Amino acid sequence: MKRPLETCYKELPSNANVLDIGCLGFYQRSLGEKIRPRELNYFGVDYCETADLPPNFVFKKADLNQDPLPFDDDLFDFVIATHIIEHLRDPISFFGECLRVCKPGGLLYLEAPSERSLLLPQMPFQHDRFFSLSFFDDPTHLSRPWSPQSLYRLTKLYSCEPIKCDYLYSIKHRICFPLLLLYSLITRNGGMLQNTVWQTVGWAAGLLARKPVNISGKPKFNYYIPER
Repeated sequence: MKRPLETCYKELPSNANVLDIGCLGFYQRSLGEKIRPRELNYFGVDYCETADLPPNFVFKKADLNQDPLPFDDDLFDFVIATHIIEHLRDPISFFGECLRVCKPGGLLYLEAPSERSLLLPQMPFQHDRFFSLSFFDDPTHLSRPWSPQSLYRLTKLYSCEPIKCDYLYSIKHRICFPLLLLYSLITRNGGMLQNTVWQTVGWAAGLLARKPVNISGKPKFNYYIPER
């Protein structure tokens, strides 16, 4: 599965509100501005303060392990949370919070390490750069890895529509994997090694979901097992 972010940005209505959860670095705003310059409104929340806010960016600080998202219900057309849920003690409630602030009919994109990240050894070098191969390389991972099915089921348990849900990978990386792996090991390039492995094995899983148009606020979490 390719990340569907660019397609989502193109399809958002003019003046849409976009929330980036874990926004420091402001990658989502940069991506959105490349695709839709000066057409979208950007909001962000993170654990740390920053003095270098981009223009026309609304930032709020929150510790999501103990605080709700500091925004009103039904505010955002597009909610993005990439590599956040695995750092939280209560990922199911966090998913509900993402849906609460999303408008009825709005989109949610979530990305997290997949269960395949458990099968890899630790990053062998450049530990000072904080690259990761194993899920356990990051000591701030408090929660579990997420398979595509677990993301799909979580979406359904909140009565929402999973649009896309799969491992994130690149065909080009899979074709070139032996050469890229060998080169990154010989040159001890941690960034290249991390990206090569992630894009080859499906280190992360991604979900694009839609909140029902007839539900305002937080949908009710309803655990069930379908008929088989």
